[in-house]
Amino acid sequence: MLGYQLLPALWSIGFSLAAAASQQDCPVADVSAIAHTGDSVGEEVVHNNVTLYVTGEPSDKAVLYLTDIYGIQLLENRLLADSFGRAGYFVVAPDLFNGTPSTLDLNEMSPTQLKSFLAAVTPEETDALIAVGVDYLRNVKNITKIATTGYCFGGRFAFRWLSAGTGINVGFAAHPSNLQNTEITAVKGAVGVAAADGDSLMPPARRAEIEALLLNTTQPYTLSLYGSVSHGFGVRANVSDPRQKFGKEQAFFQAVRWFDAWL
Repeated sequence: MLGYQLLPALWSIGFSLAAAASQQDCPVADVSAIAHTGDSVGEEVVHNNVTLYVTGEPSDKAVLYLTDIYGIQLLENRLLADSFGRAGYFVVAPDLFNGTPSTLDLNEMSPTQLKSFLAAVTPEETDALIAVGVDYLRNVKNITKIATTGYCFGGRFAFRWLSAGTGINVGFAAHPSNLQNTEITAVKGAVGVAAADGDSLMPPARRAEIEALLLNTTQPYTLSLYGSVSHGFGVRANVSDPRQKFGKEQAFFQAVRWFDAWL
């Protein structure tokens, strides 16, 4: 009888130890890892004449954070980068707009404004800025295991930097905008996507095209659709709305678990 009486206690001890180990191994198990408000905790570093937002503790793994059109100047971008830092990654976010980010989202611009903006931030110029962030990670911090996460404008470049020869191991993009088919088919690593059901820049037909192209790459991929959210939810969700708050937090978990699996 004594053995049977001990079983519940032993099971309880085992469960508690397993839970503690799980929490230690997965620092994002609690939504408190995600900061929606407050002050950012990182710092700006200038490397090769490019400003980088740097955050997180020293690690052998890094996240290259590619911002939306509002740049590293937007508090929500800094807070989300800090959240990846709390998840165990060293994080670098290059200033993709040289100190002058847009004040309008892509889906808010007139055709003339959009044309002018895209002409000023060409893929080649943006890639050059991103390359400085990668150089900082590799040659200053000596980190070789690098994931990239991109939002809206930056989502396209998360794909571009998963092509051959970049040294990026895994990528994630939330509601990427202006993503080209050739940039999808060129990926050479595992890629995850978080999509909004209310995204005019990625409507259902385009979302289906992206999924079909990802399937044909033969690379590991995932595409998750979040309901009751719109373009920009991965960074700029209205967290007073529980549906938007859930979508933003879950997209963050999706990215971190994807990186944990493939980096």
